[in-house]
Amino acid sequence: MLKAGLKLFLFFTFMISSKIFGQYFQVFQTAEIEKYQGKNFILESKIFYKNEINNNSWVVLTANFFDEKGKVMKNTINNDDAGKYYKKGEWSSYQLEGKIDKKAKHISIGITVAGPGSYYTDDFKLFIKDGNSTVEIPLKNAGFEESLIAPWQSYGADKNTKMSLSSEKMFSGKQSLLIDNSKVETKPTFGNDKEVGKFIDVNGVKLYYEVYGKGDPLLLIHGNNSSMASFDNQIDVLSKKYMVIGLDSRGQGMSTSDDKKLTYELMADDVNVFLDKMNLKNVNILGWSDGGNTAVILGMEHPEKVKKMAIMGTVLYNNETSVFPEINKILNEQVKEMKKNGVSENDMNYRLKILLLTEPNINPDSLQKIKAPTLVMAGEHDVMPEKHTQLIADKIPNSKMLIFKGGDHEAPAKIPEKFNKAVLDFFE
Repeated sequence: MLKAGLKLFLFFTFMISSKIFGQYFQVFQTAEIEKYQGKNFILESKIFYKNEINNNSWVVLTANFFDEKGKVMKNTINNDDAGKYYKKGEWSSYQLEGKIDKKAKHISIGITVAGPGSYYTDDFKLFIKDGNSTVEIPLKNAGFEESLIAPWQSYGADKNTKMSLSSEKMFSGKQSLLIDNSKVETKPTFGNDKEVGKFIDVNGVKLYYEVYGKGDPLLLIHGNNSSMASFDNQIDVLSKKYMVIGLDSRGQGMSTSDDKKLTYELMADDVNVFLDKMNLKNVNILGWSDGGNTAVILGMEHPEKVKKMAIMGTVLYNNETSVFPEINKILNEQVKEMKKNGVSENDMNYRLKILLLTEPNINPDSLQKIKAPTLVMAGEHDVMPEKHTQLIADKIPNSKMLIFKGGDHEAPAKIPEKFNKAVLDFFE
């Protein structure tokens, strides 16, 4: 079973992908950590947003490990939840924890920046947990008090990105680093294409959608605190055979929100009204995580609207039989931290975490209402026990179950070839 930290990708707030975001880059420096191989580390920094955080504009802390030949040893470690630390109009205290690779010689630490916003950063600190003690690793120019930005470097910055030392706003000392992306032109990507995307009024909010391809309609419903862009590994393949409709759920992606209590029933009704307004009588649906929950409720309440349904990583309710306990433990800790940081209960990040903890509330026997042929998918190392996925498949009359061996909740992103083939084979 994978550790909770890896499983928690279900609950990410902002997924880092060059396909999702037209522009993201890293600011970093390296430090030698060979003597601390296998130890846990803590990276801290202060970040101030000139603009407000959103799905297209955010900052997370980043760490990479390199071997003695300078080769990257593993995937980048990032904060999985930028919104957890964000404070509007204040310096936000970000923290990233991880484990140093047992063969690592150097670590590069810094931030990953996405979107057209502007940010100040200050006071980086790197700590190693060595037994019962904590050791601080000296970083050069950690507070940006020197006359040059060096030894900090950037990778992947747009030609219009400006980085400078600033005395306008500091957490401490006399300077901070200002990253100005305000002149960066966001490249059109799936989920963020102004030429293709449109808004439609649904249940008091404006839902954002994009349509690609021709053929039978196929609606994509994304997971919690994400957007249609999470299907960036599917859109090109699926749109060759179907008219694919990407839809951002209320309060997520480009869609707006209101003060109605978030429930999956509300989101399913949003989809139902959306289909009516689009004059779509009968559609195929691909739902991932929260999107699967929404699809299931739509299939129950409006079975005539769903032709076929493929759902990935879906749950009927949240308890110890349907979600591994460590997931809820981490979620509760995140909610506690957000309250501690003064995050409003009206904040969408907060509301979406509460949604995960309290919803859905689907009676397994009610799945008998679903008439559409259904593919019930999950990863071998998903966030829910396989028995719960089996329960869903058993209760939906015309369904079959597929478990991706070695896969986890992120199968659409991590093993897209296998996932896409399974989905296409099912819909065809």
